[in-house]
Amino acid sequence: MSNDNQLTANLTIDLKRNRFRVYRKTLRYLGNPGFIQFLINPEELYIAILGSDKPIPGGTANKVNLNMNVKCCVEFYSATLMNGLFKIFGTLDYRYSYHLAGEIDQTNRVAYFSLSTLTKVERKLDNDS
Repeated sequence: MSNDNQLTANLTIDLKRNRFRVYRKTLRYLGNPGFIQFLINPEELYIAILGSDKPIPGGTANKVNLNMNVKCCVEFYSATLMNGLFKIFGTLDYRYSYHLAGEIDQTNRVAYFSLSTLTKVERKLDNDS
């Protein structure tokens, strides 16, 4: 059976800059939300991105700027989220970025990323990255 109906999500974590890169395709699958919220499930080792059209009361909403000049992704910076990951996952190497592959639940506007899919990515050396 084909997995063509399963929507894939992508997330890159840049440890050196406390940056989380969410790809435009992932945001499109979430219905182009005006805001997103990052959620961590330490027991199941999952990160989730919840999309919404307005800030979620009591949450830490991140405004999504889908500027047409943006190449392929939208970047979010959070030392707090990065520290949460370190508490769950342990030490990660700052010389690398890490990529996560996940799944989309379009009905609930959530992207799920298992930390078991974490793969190292060599950092780019040019100034544009």
